[in-house]
Amino acid sequence: MSEKVEKGRSRAAPFIAADTDAAIFLGNPHIDNLMSVVIALGAEIWADRQRIKVIERLMETEGMATTEMVEAYVPTDAEKEAWEAERMEMVERVYSVLSRDTSSARPFGEERQF
Repeated sequence: MSEKVEKGRSRAAPFIAADTDAAIFLGNPHIDNLMSVVIALGAEIWADRQRIKVIERLMETEGMATTEMVEAYVPTDAEKEAWEAERMEMVERVYSVLSRDTSSARPFGEERQF
């Protein structure tokens, strides 16, 4: 039995539709939006860093770097490994604050009770 698929759309297997755009994951839709922005900015920063690394490598090895050269660049296994380590270090530096203990957090300016 074949399943009819909308023109221009395809899928490998049946799926369960989800309404994730309307879901609230962190208790407040504004906080969810801010988290999405923070994660997207981190991804953009890392993409730029990788691109800079490629440009630097091309400048060292070829003496020039064109858009085509950057787009066609294939990193070595050693570069991939180093980039992964650097990416994980960046993730730790940038996002580790999201896992800090907030059990004693209080509004700014509120006196602490000892």
